[in-house]
Amino acid sequence: MLQIDSLYLEPRLIIFDKDGTLIAFERMWRVWFERLMEHIGEQIRLDLQTRLALAGTLGYDPVDGDWDPLGPLTIASTGEILLLIAGQIYHHVGLTWDDALAIVNEAERVSRAMLSDSDLVEPIGDVQKTLQHLAKAGYLLAIATTDNREPTERHLEMLGVAELFGAILCGDDGIPLKPAPDMALEICRQLGVPVEEAIMVGDSVADMTMARTAGLTGAIAVSSGAIPAELLAEHADCVIADLHAIEILDEAPVDA
Repeated sequence: MLQIDSLYLEPRLIIFDKDGTLIAFERMWRVWFERLMEHIGEQIRLDLQTRLALAGTLGYDPVDGDWDPLGPLTIASTGEILLLIAGQIYHHVGLTWDDALAIVNEAERVSRAMLSDSDLVEPIGDVQKTLQHLAKAGYLLAIATTDNREPTERHLEMLGVAELFGAILCGDDGIPLKPAPDMALEICRQLGVPVEEAIMVGDSVADMTMARTAGLTGAIAVSSGAIPAELLAEHADCVIADLHAIEILDEAPVDA
């Protein structure tokens, strides 16, 4: 049995988000975005109007560096972000749609290659130890992330936890993304676990909405990502500081 804050749950399957849940969100995605914009700027001239339009569309304040916790840069998939950027370039720079897409995709490819530096992948605490502990206790583990598969698999290898996950679904797998229930439902199908025997642990409202619409038995939010706890609390069964607050009990308390 698991104790998560004041909840006592007996799931067979725990589905985790990746960025903001296992890996520090701010460090990786801010650097990725800054490098992406740098490489786009090397291919075409971005005037102030275009830069401001891009920032506003993505929910980014270029003056103080703040990100909208419910904006695209925080919760959208990589593919969705690239389409938004390409749309602004198409509109403001006057390129063809194919050329705008090609520039953005090339900039993303170069930016991704630079993110292979393990210094950018910062685990939120001792992720390996916590996940190994859960797996050893008999819980099935899975990943549902909007990040693409290649970086996801690389990051999990860097953390030393890739082999612990029975299923990994990513943003470019062709499955409808969070907050749609499809990723959670597909993971349950792949692992042969009824939805009522699975819980979701994630750092976004989309994670919580997916869990609820899929019918999972628990929607557990962590405040270790980009979204404040007070926003998550409206959509989650409970909010904990991070995944390390999940405790394994030998048996349920008498009054649970």
